[in-house]
Amino acid sequence: MWWQMWIDSHSHHYFTSLNVLDSLYRSGLEAVVEASWIPVRPSSWGTLEDVFRWLVEVEPQRLQKIGLKLIPAVGIHPRCISPEVRFDKLESWLNDERVKALGEVGLESGSEQEKDVFVSQLKLAKKVDKPVIVHTPRANKLAVAILELKLIRDSGFPEEMAVIDHFNFELLKGLEKGSYMIGLSLQPGKISVNEALEIIKSIDLERTMINSDSSTEPSEPQWGLELMKEIGKGDKRLARIIGVDNAARFYKA
Repeated sequence: MWWQMWIDSHSHHYFTSLNVLDSLYRSGLEAVVEASWIPVRPSSWGTLEDVFRWLVEVEPQRLQKIGLKLIPAVGIHPRCISPEVRFDKLESWLNDERVKALGEVGLESGSEQEKDVFVSQLKLAKKVDKPVIVHTPRANKLAVAILELKLIRDSGFPEEMAVIDHFNFELLKGLEKGSYMIGLSLQPGKISVNEALEIIKSIDLERTMINSDSSTEPSEPQWGLELMKEIGKGDKRLARIIGVDNAARFYKA
């Protein structure tokens, strides 16, 4: 059914085999947002450039083989800050019409370097009018998310063009409400389908997206579709809004 299709609004599926992705596509996955991240700190800026090339130039061809649509995002993850940061090069990537967002960016520990890199990227995203995927860490999540939201607001970046991702009960209770988008990462160690069903009772669903955050960590990329099916039992329109429509609007895809 049409309401069982969904867009994975934040992933690193370039680490996922094509066989797994084909199975997800046949089950209802329509498109994937792939944000730049690697599990090691880059030894040079050139490493990040190669990741960007991988996402924008190579990955679309791989996913096209199975009919899956790719929505690429590039940026400097707080755990992937290279010794030299070339914001001029990043700006050129963000100006590429194939790139739909800046991401994944934000803070991990909240260090001065992370804050400087994050704010500089927010300014670039504002300049080129691209939305931003904001990482929130597992440790000190609420304190870091509060700081991220302050930096977003202080930088003048349009809050409604930022998604605060990996949202959970802690952020639901402690993070100031605003016009930012909410990203629910359905992944072991983050939130389950049942937890997501509880969270959505208390948030603005017009500002909510769902994702798998699939990467090198244990993931359950089918949970997004399972959540939509559960929501669809009561409200098929609502399932479509948080599973497809909000992500398509946010990424202009």
